[in-house]
Amino acid sequence: MNKNKKFLCVSTFIGSMLLMPLGISNASVVLESEIKITDNALHFDGNKVARHAEDNGTETYDYFFGPQISAHGDSIKTYKDYVFMTWYKGGKQNRQVMLSRYNTKTGSIKTIEFPHQHTGFLNQPHIGESHNTIAVAISPIDGTIHMLYDMHAYGKNRPEDGSLSNDYFRYSYSVTGAADVSDEEFALDKFVKDTSHVSEGPHDYKHLSLTGSIDYANYSGLTYPTFFTNVDGTILVYMRKGGNNNGGYVFAHYDADNGKWTEWKQFNVLNAKSHGNDYNWGLYGSMKYVNDKLRVGFQQRAKRDDKFIYQNGVYYGYSDNPSGDGDWKNHYGKSMTFPLVNSDELKVFEPGDYISHTEQDSVQIIHNFDWTVTEKGDIHMISLIKSRDNKRSDFELVNLHSYKPAGDSEFTITSDFAGATNIHTSGENIYIIGLNQSGRPYVEKAKGGTNDFERVYEANSGKIFTHGKVHIKDGKLYYYLMESLKGTSRPLHLQIIDLDV
Repeated sequence: MNKNKKFLCVSTFIGSMLLMPLGISNASVVLESEIKITDNALHFDGNKVARHAEDNGTETYDYFFGPQISAHGDSIKTYKDYVFMTWYKGGKQNRQVMLSRYNTKTGSIKTIEFPHQHTGFLNQPHIGESHNTIAVAISPIDGTIHMLYDMHAYGKNRPEDGSLSNDYFRYSYSVTGAADVSDEEFALDKFVKDTSHVSEGPHDYKHLSLTGSIDYANYSGLTYPTFFTNVDGTILVYMRKGGNNNGGYVFAHYDADNGKWTEWKQFNVLNAKSHGNDYNWGLYGSMKYVNDKLRVGFQQRAKRDDKFIYQNGVYYGYSDNPSGDGDWKNHYGKSMTFPLVNSDELKVFEPGDYISHTEQDSVQIIHNFDWTVTEKGDIHMISLIKSRDNKRSDFELVNLHSYKPAGDSEFTITSDFAGATNIHTSGENIYIIGLNQSGRPYVEKAKGGTNDFERVYEANSGKIFTHGKVHIKDGKLYYYLMESLKGTSRPLHLQIIDLDV
């Protein structure tokens, strides 16, 4: 264990969490409304199958990674009085890209169906691919809508048959002002068609790059699109370039005055070994624009002979440049190399120090990692560390909450934490938001810079959900949820909860 870190052991916290009664609600944290968005969103309701499994010949939809595809990824954004949500159309033979706009003032919902259908794992439509989510953004400067979708590191050789050689990047965008048009005008014709030499015809709204130029080297091999908006209204996007053990983040921003995206900037180099590092590495985590800065938090993934089967470490940095083009620093405020070569420049601590195993590939750190930064500047990170072998007699599982209150020089690291999938912020508070064992939403809150979580909202009646996506804006939680039903075509709902920030 790193001795310069503070490690807390207060067993009463977890106990109090487990004994909290169901159906509680802080008088100020209330459900304002619940809106059904659709009855027929795609879900993979079958089994996890092998890489090139045959079609099962039924409407049951098998998958390769996981079952979630709708209300998943960067799929919900707010803009003025609207909430925009992306999803795929169910069932198995449909799979079209969908965009819904909900008007919070009038209650109207308008949905656009795009011609593109989810291609499935490695262009096998009968095998679902949960990584291929649909991200959406709206520029508050010119009212354009931007969507990136259905990608997982495609290129000339992925899939191996080259079938996506001219379809490796999927970007759709609207004309200026499309986000604000009337319900009657909110339609597919507000999006710009692809007229390049690789166009698939008169109904092709997919573009092979953000810039309009065909650029295979820069636009192939990309995954996990995510948009965010900076303090002056500029939208940014980041994606992962490359693969598991040798991947990097690239990001760009939209120049609304000229209606153009910048070229990609690299956060970290690919092939770090060729740049002088001891090994190549990739990163699993996220970029976020939070507390008025572009920031990054990740776990490292590298193929090394150590006790970690996949990821290790917790890493964090931020940029003092609004577009992220340089001025990157670690959590001490010390400048880092840009693009980053040696990940140790941003290392915060090693979660693997909190588990006793030492054998090669014995420790797994792949789930429940997330981070956020409050308005005051408190940094919070969550991690889960466990034995790779769930059946070993000395099995261990540790949930960590690592936080650095604004003004502190070091992180406090505690295992007195019940665990969570994600952590969020609004104002000076941090939040854990999820579904309880009954499948209904709950909200836990703590003051930034502390580990003092309390449950301030929990539903004990109403619909049951399987999963959802959280978006917080101006003190309100927009919880985009899939109802727990059977089949490949399931309802999506939006709950709006006032957090009383």
